[in-house]
Amino acid sequence: MYHPKILVDGREFVFGRGTGIGRFLRGLLHALVKSDLNLEIVLAIHYRNAIPNELWEERKITIKDIPAGFLASEKAITALSKKGFSLFISPYPKLPVLGVRCQTLNTVHDVLDLTYPEYRKRLRTIFDRFRSQNALKQASLTWYMSECSLHETERYLGLVGKNPRVRHSGIDARYRVARMENENKVLQEYDLKTGYVLVIGNGLPHKNLGVLLNIANSNLRDLVFVGVSERSRKYWQSRYQHVQPKWIGHVKDEDLPAIIRAAFCLAQPSAAEGYAFPPLEAMACGVPALVSNVPVLRETTGGNALYVDPNDPKQWIDTLGSLENSENYRNQVERGLMWVKPLLGKNGWQKHISDIQELLSVT
Repeated sequence: MYHPKILVDGREFVFGRGTGIGRFLRGLLHALVKSDLNLEIVLAIHYRNAIPNELWEERKITIKDIPAGFLASEKAITALSKKGFSLFISPYPKLPVLGVRCQTLNTVHDVLDLTYPEYRKRLRTIFDRFRSQNALKQASLTWYMSECSLHETERYLGLVGKNPRVRHSGIDARYRVARMENENKVLQEYDLKTGYVLVIGNGLPHKNLGVLLNIANSNLRDLVFVGVSERSRKYWQSRYQHVQPKWIGHVKDEDLPAIIRAAFCLAQPSAAEGYAFPPLEAMACGVPALVSNVPVLRETTGGNALYVDPNDPKQWIDTLGSLENSENYRNQVERGLMWVKPLLGKNGWQKHISDIQELLSVT
């Protein structure tokens, strides 16, 4: 029996670095292996120790080691694509510089590298712009994580690809209200006590952590940052030396749901985003989300978070304070749970799977 072969770029899996792209890739792979499609999946990766545990156990997935260097890995993926694959899936808006020898599906999470003021002056931006434009011209289908990402791409690159589709990502079913037996032990491991304001992300400038650091001493609850790189932490600490929030650089993937469930709320103060998983994961765990009042976060949370001016510290204080009212709190929890319900688990990836099935049917 013929089984279509899919090559997936898994270079985003790096130990100690949790990203939205990594969440997307993990969820998509899990949905593919659980789907009714009879597939052979080859996952091209740099580091085996970074692959999510459950993917190791999937018989449909074959792990292919490729070199860690940029040019060497690009060359390796191009060479692999010549070996009878029906489709190459990239979690990035770019494709290998030497091309791919089969149908391609790429993913635009955002175009912040090209648009955000602190990033677009970098020399690599010119190269990234060229690669993104080239990928959009070549790709058989392009996924956009949000309507906002699609419109921003068209605005700055002048094209959106020949087959653009907006596909909101599914949310891992591990994010749920029900607690696990070992959650107290997880909190002890990270020296956490319940009831904190949680922020998840890499801490790059567009994450806008300053608006929360500015109010840290005025907030009645502890401020906990998870996932901020050492370089980004130093960037923010040098600017806000008068506050001492808790910084947790790396959290084990299996521990993150427990850390979210123990939070009073999740805050996402970003000045710009492409999708943003943490508010949706928090909603799924029964934890209210406070997010910046920017179009993409209104879109992806469906109007069911609390929206705050990303540049107004007082508004963040007042909105956090409003959640101390138990009725307000319960209302936000209920709205969040209703919004994410269709996104949870297998159901959240049905349109992605249908798109892949469509591409495979024309090979």
